Amino acid sequence: MLNILIIFISAFLGILCTIFIYNKSNYQQESLINKYLIVITTIASLRLLFHGIQIAYPNLRIIKLTNFWDVCIAAIIPCFYLYFENIINEVKFNRGNLKHFIMPFLLIGIYFFGLLFTPNNYYGVIRMILSIILFLGYIIYSTKGFVLLKRNIWFRKSEIKSVELQNKLIKNWSIFLYIAFILILLIRIIESVITKKFGQFDNNYLWMPGLIWISIYVKIILTPEILYGYNFLNKSIDAAAEKVVLNSIWFTDDNEVPITSEKDKKLQEKVKPMLKLYIHQIEEFSFYSEAFRNTDLSVEDISIAIKIPVSHINFIFKYHCRETYTDFKKIVRIHDATKLIESGFLKTNTIESLSIQCGFSSYNTFNMAFKSITGYTTQEYAKRY
Repeated sequence: MLNILIIFISAFLGILCTIFIYNKSNYQQESLINKYLIVITTIASLRLLFHGIQIAYPNLRIIKLTNFWDVCIAAIIPCFYLYFENIINEVKFNRGNLKHFIMPFLLIGIYFFGLLFTPNNYYGVIRMILSIILFLGYIIYSTKGFVLLKRNIWFRKSEIKSVELQNKLIKNWSIFLYIAFILILLIRIIESVITKKFGQFDNNYLWMPGLIWISIYVKIILTPEILYGYNFLNKSIDAAAEKVVLNSIWFTDDNEVPITSEKDKKLQEKVKPMLKLYIHQIEEFSFYSEAFRNTDLSVEDISIAIKIPVSHINFIFKYHCRETYTDFKKIVRIHDATKLIESGFLKTNTIESLSIQCGFSSYNTFNMAFKSITGYTTQEYAKRY
């Protein structure tokens, strides 16, 4: 009874998670990485749902339907790899990616051929062939995935605190998801050894991968930041213009540094009621004007432009911002640079002129900041567009 309950919980939680990801993806301009995640959660949850129905109501005779979803799970394997790949690159869909789905379509084709044209006494052989191909796919993609993650995600660093926090978040998420992927494979192998039914799924053991899927769904729902990928700063800025969007940078509920100065304590009383409005005004000025293209832009200039006392702005950067004002300027200017690249600025201009246009006084400083914040060199980012 408990195993059926776990299977149904996993299935329904997976459906809710799919809806959650879909809504978040629309909000974030339908990020491609989340489309792969939607495929993964949809197939996994529907497979468990139909298996749960089969166990609970054996008279319904939906064995062919459950077999179909057992075969469709092959599509999850390349989706895991492509999901990891697109966390890193976040490129538009490439037709070359379709080659990764040759194996799933081949398995589905073999399944229907066996179902329609193979005598029942040979159907077990067909399932054996399907399972062998499936295992080979697991091994190939788990190896490719490990190399990809180790090389591009697990040791990624940034000097910007909020970016480094996102790096750690995605590192931990990718490790968690990769281990879950391997555990599902190991459970399948152990199940085959115990039951001696290689090529068949035993519903008595389905609750174990069900638990793993539950942990994945809960992780996604409780940590939606992972759905933004690495380029979370630009996505956050582009997603909304009427509220505080860079929550990873600002502390709106508490202070980053304890306030000991009596002068600052009195200032806190004035700033706190207006804090979120102030931060929104700073963000709006920073990302929806071109003021930061001025190399010499100071806090005083911002104060005059948005009509907030300079002491209040300094207080916010000191006690409610994870970044220094210098690093905040870098974030704003690099965001500006990415938008210019995406609009084709480098088709007629040099990278050096881009750095000057965005307010950097040094070409080298621009290159280091761009790499630190986006994870790419300027040339690598430009190739994506």
